[in-house]
Order: sequence, then C-alpha cells, then structure tokens
Amino acid sequence: MKSIMSTIAAIAAGFFILLILMYLFQDRLLFMPASGMLQTPESAGLKAEDVWTETEDGVRIHGWYFPNEETNRVIVLSHGNAGNISYRIEIARTLLDSGAAVLMYDYRGYGKSEGRPSEQGLYRDILAFTEALMDEKGYESENIFHNGRSLGGAVAAYAATQIRPGGLVLDSAFTNLRKMAGDVYPFVPSALVKYSFPTEEYLSRLQGVPVMIMHSPQDEIIPIHHSERLFEAAGEPKRFVRLRGGHNENFYASRELIEESWREFMNSANPQD
Repeated sequence: MKSIMSTIAAIAAGFFILLILMYLFQDRLLFMPASGMLQTPESAGLKAEDVWTETEDGVRIHGWYFPNEETNRVIVLSHGNAGNISYRIEIARTLLDSGAAVLMYDYRGYGKSEGRPSEQGLYRDILAFTEALMDEKGYESENIFHNGRSLGGAVAAYAATQIRPGGLVLDSAFTNLRKMAGDVYPFVPSALVKYSFPTEEYLSRLQGVPVMIMHSPQDEIIPIHHSERLFEAAGEPKRFVRLRGGHNENFYASRELIEESWREFMNSANPQD
C-alpha cells in the first residue's frame, strides 16, 4: 500500500512539474518565429516593395507589399504562429491572381521585425500596417480585406473590429486559444493558458462585414469544428468553403479553390466598377 501511495505521489508531482513547465514556456510553444528568409519575392518572380511601419508602442515591423495595378483592393495576410512571410510567398501569388494587391507582414519577433511576440503586440502590429495602407498607400478601409490563417485568424478578426474592412477571411482558424489548447492538451487546465486570442468573440462583434471561413475536414492540428463554430457566430453575409488536405498542406491541395473563392468573395462583397 505504501509503495502504491508513493507511486501516486510521484506521478502527481511529475504532473505538477509538467504543468509548471508548460506555463513558464508556453510562449515558446505558441510563438515559433524564424528570422532567416527562405526566399524573396524577387527570387520567386514577383514584384514587391519592402515596407516598414512603427507600432504605437514603438516597435518597427516589416512586410512586403505586392502591388496590383488592375484593382484598388488589397488583402492583408496575417500568418500562423511559425516561420515568417518568406514561407508564404506562393500564397501571395494566389491572392494576387484572385484580383487584389497583397500586404504580407511579419509580427514582432518574426522575420526582420523587431521586438518579441505577445497577444497585444500582434494586435498592435496589424493595426499599424492597416493604418499605413490607408495613410501611405491611399486605400479606403472598404477596399481592405483581412486574411487570417490559423493563429492569424484571431489577429485579423481583431483588426476588423477596430477598422471596418471590406471583408474578413478566416483560414483554418480556431475559436479561441484556450479551447484550442484543450483539444491539444486536454489535461491542462484552461486557466493556465496565458493568452486568449478569442476569434469567436471578435467575430461576433462584427455587424454587416462580409465573412468567408475556409477549413479542411482533414486538418489534423485545428479541428474543423472550430471553424464550424466560427461560422455560426458570424453574421450575414457569410460563406463556408471546405478545403482539402492537412493543416500545412491545404493551400497546395486547394489552391485553385482558394483563388476562385477569394475572387467570388471580393466581387460579392465589394464589386469593382
């Protein structure tokens, strides 16, 4: 009996230590930035400008602006939690082909951007670049479309609550980080998750902003039920697009579908003369 109790105590102590470590190091589990660039727009055969802006808390962040002279629309891409914008150049190409200019930017601590990532920091980053598009590039807010992928879904949804866009697209997003953590680590109490990233809450605040939600049933990282819940929370007009492939492969498996869906979504949300 004594040995059984000792074993239980050891397991409990080990579990407690594991929880402490996950709490202390959860920034490293969530934010996985890369500083090195895999490629550049030029090496991929695309024309782009290096753009920089400064956030309200004084952090200098970097992006690439891909012009499109055939339209007055621009798509702002808020990427996922790993890598940097150089990993997503083919996404920019597809969005360009759908009929818009594209701004891809790196959160603080990612790529060439200064600082260290945090939830409030990421929100400041997207607002800084959204305002720069209006102030420096002359875009009207109704011609700005936000595209948030994975973690970036919460960032893009937040931006839409602050400056009303022409539309919001959530790609493989989650409802909020605590529920997402519960799917991945069901043994971890949600109270230990420091960040919220409440995509569903931000989405529910939007009134009349066109929303498109894209997700693959084969997503092995963020289950599709997150996007189904987001779709329920979204107001009209809205549409749901089912992609193909896993979380990190669905863009390549569904590229043509993504391009066509974006084209239809923008033409419906904001017809061009």
